Amino acid sequence: MMMIPTPERASAPPRAGVPSEDGRAQAASAAEARPASAAAGGVELSIVVPTFNEADNVRTLVERLTQALEGVEWEVIFTDDDSPDGTSDAVRALARSNRRVRCLQRIGRRGLSSACVEGMLASSSPFIAVMDADLQHDERILPAMLRLLRELIGATD
Repeated sequence: MMMIPTPERASAPPRAGVPSEDGRAQAASAAEARPASAAAGGVELSIVVPTFNEADNVRTLVERLTQALEGVEWEVIFTDDDSPDGTSDAVRALARSNRRVRCLQRIGRRGLSSACVEGMLASSSPFIAVMDADLQHDERILPAMLRLLRELIGATD
């Protein structure tokens, strides 16, 4: 599993107590320190999940993410390489009742790296995580990873 801040979307805001160029300490409220999309009520974390023949795992993964990310504005973007087992259909069926679920069905394109990149490009959130759909990655560590990245760029809860 990997998580990154997207530099152009998660620029470091002023950090409270850190001197500015003129030497005065800066003060920033928690709302000012949050990434712009999260402070505006948008999605803060996108989880990109490249898939091929993972229809049976889609619902379970979304349920686990829902439990692990309580209190976080998130979305999951499944990038499916046109799986013959109906993975894209399973994702779309779930998306009809869950606004956090998105599907990118890649027809005529295959490959893990390009699926990850395509999912990242479809996101507008300031933080992106990449997870496997086979349920091998522990989604429960996502909040800690997100917290560390917020601290890194100076965005706090």
